[in-house]
Amino acid sequence: MPYLLTLTAEQTIYQAPALQQQLAEALRQHPDLLLDLSQVSEIDCAGVQVLLWLQAVMEKQGHSLRLCQPSQAVSNFLRLMGFTQLQACMEGNDES
Repeated sequence: MPYLLTLTAEQTIYQAPALQQQLAEALRQHPDLLLDLSQVSEIDCAGVQVLLWLQAVMEKQGHSLRLCQPSQAVSNFLRLMGFTQLQACMEGNDES
């Protein structure tokens, strides 16, 4: 069963180093993560870069990154910027 981790607030260039550290620590304890993005109020390319890093690390460890309940801000950013790789990680995504 995946470990549910809820991300909150802004996930931008200002929070990216702390987010990467938080996710690395969580990954050491729980190799199968599920990220709840419902509380993310803003995300930018730096935040997405951290998610892509996490996806690559998890795949090397034999797990798939799963994202759930993206906020409107996250959904819009991923769609507008064409991050289909992360859109495919969304649980319940009918477009994957």
